[in-house]
Amino acid sequence: MPVKAARKKVVRPARPAPKNKKPCVADLLRARMEREQKLNAKTPAPPLTENLFPITAAAKKLGRSVWTLRHMASEGRLNYRRGGRRMFITESEIARLAGKEVLAVNATA
Repeated sequence: MPVKAARKKVVRPARPAPKNKKPCVADLLRARMEREQKLNAKTPAPPLTENLFPITAAAKKLGRSVWTLRHMASEGRLNYRRGGRRMFITESEIARLAGKEVLAVNATA
């Protein structure tokens, strides 16, 4: 009986990726995180030399509501810092809003 020759398997080339492929959400998030890391590495936050108060404590000291302080912050009339989702106000900023003078923290008398 004659022996049949083995058939050669046809190997198809891989399908090329489309050139105008839209990036997926993970790619966009990864790129955004990389940009933020580069930005944060270039401009570190200045060291904090005075006390921070939560916005609720600052409102009690000033005799104003929390929402008044939040509104002032959104208008740019109040300097604040963020810690996660919480807002903190420096001691000098509270004194400025109260109309009192503040001595420099590291000043020698």
